[in-house]
Amino acid sequence: MKIERILLCWMAVVFAGCSGCRQRSLHDADCGAVTDSIRLQYAPDRRDDVFAVNIVRRNGRVILEGFTSVEAAKTALRTRIQAVCPEAIDSVALLPDHTVGDQPYGVVNISVADSRQEANHAAEMGTQLLLGMPLQVLQRDGWWRIKSPEGYLGWMEGNAFVRMDRDRFNQWTAARKIIFTDIYGFAYESPDATRHVSDLVFGNLLKWEGDSGEFFKVSYPDGRMAYIPKHQGRRYEDWLSSVRLTEESIVQKALMLKGIPYTWGGTSVKSMDCSGFVKTVMLMHGVILRRDASQQAKTGIPVDVTDGYDLLRPGDLLFFGRKAQNGKRERVRHVALYIGNKEFIHANGYVRINSLDSTQAHYDRYNTRELIRAARIIGATGTDGIRNMDNHPLYQEQK
Repeated sequence: MKIERILLCWMAVVFAGCSGCRQRSLHDADCGAVTDSIRLQYAPDRRDDVFAVNIVRRNGRVILEGFTSVEAAKTALRTRIQAVCPEAIDSVALLPDHTVGDQPYGVVNISVADSRQEANHAAEMGTQLLLGMPLQVLQRDGWWRIKSPEGYLGWMEGNAFVRMDRDRFNQWTAARKIIFTDIYGFAYESPDATRHVSDLVFGNLLKWEGDSGEFFKVSYPDGRMAYIPKHQGRRYEDWLSSVRLTEESIVQKALMLKGIPYTWGGTSVKSMDCSGFVKTVMLMHGVILRRDASQQAKTGIPVDVTDGYDLLRPGDLLFFGRKAQNGKRERVRHVALYIGNKEFIHANGYVRINSLDSTQAHYDRYNTRELIRAARIIGATGTDGIRNMDNHPLYQEQK
């Protein structure tokens, strides 16, 4: 009888403990469901927004740890979590965090700066930013987590850009600038074009410091002085007011980039991927597009290509991939620029022209079979994902 009583007591303790475990698991699952719903609502695209929140339990308390770049997500998380986890402790940091201090802005300081998916050289390259481009600084973890003008997240080494507080950033923003308009060239130590300060690519922006004969005197974000041949640059405001987004101009600028090699993540005239090529052509018109092909496919004015190509106009974007079917979502894997006569130009190994017409020698059978949609940028500037540089928030004075 004594042994039976001991056994019954032991079983009661075990089952009570298991019941507590089940209750705790259900409790934590409810908290997890809340964080998942917040992520889907406020940060559905991890390329644009950070929402890295974990649920941990210490000393019987539920603790929310991590960080987010979306203030509304942090507020909503704190409000909703109380309904299922009243005792939860909110330790989620809002980016920019304390590692940034009073310098949440930056300006690229080299001709082409790589932004990677993780904070190391072995990580996949996500995008590139050009000299003089503004960026937001979010976090320090060996490298710096940054956000580009098109809203793309990445990690960048600190020597690729200059961190700035608001006042210094506004001074840079308000300063008169020179834009490098040639495909490739150099800045020089003196107005005799002998010794280089750095290389330059189309779209690089430098502060104008004056004129010196056939050269512009300029300065870099870090204060270095240099000289640029005037035939390779223009006053930024003059250039911006002169560019026109037309069918003819898009095709002309695209053809200027023929032969440039393909690099995954590339968005400069040194090398580029398919969406980086399209971005570069539009940047030549003062227009900032979204970074990836799948993001660009959600912008612009839709053009119907279900019954052929008659509605297409030069300058339209063509998107290739897999249509939504059998419960699988649409997958956009490639983008090109239509140039007329059933031809398109795209970065595929290198920037080249191919055809949608099966009777032509340069017919691209693979991509033509997977053309799923098209969109028009002309007439859509100022809409979501298609911003002019002159009214982009990051190119304006910060309040």
